[in-house]
Amino acid sequence: PAARVLLVEDNERNSEIAAALLESLGLTVECAFDGQEALDKFVSSAPGEYDLILMDVQMPIMDGYTASRAIRASSHPSAKTVAVIAMTANAFVDDVREALAAGMDAHIAKPIVVNKMTDIIQDVLDHKRR
Repeated sequence: PAARVLLVEDNERNSEIAAALLESLGLTVECAFDGQEALDKFVSSAPGEYDLILMDVQMPIMDGYTASRAIRASSHPSAKTVAVIAMTANAFVDDVREALAAGMDAHIAKPIVVNKMTDIIQDVLDHKRR
């Protein structure tokens, strides 16, 4: 079965582009438009429903770092094991470090380079399946 991705992106156009790209890779995509919506969808999901959360960092209502920390701290059975990847235009060492400190597994810089994103997603999913 295709891996299920929760795509969290507040910019509707970016969300549409990323969703189409992910679906072209054979992934099943569900969208959330801010960190709070992502957290709500995750905590109400069935265990293992999402294989991956692609989390924009800069969003209104709840940013990606806060949402990732809240997901990891939740009592959901998949809270510690779901893959979370940051997506941000900020690609400095400190930004990568902050993503990892928030409980994220990896970091993808925007604008997204398709083959690089594909490699990162594959690596993270392979690591989670071990």
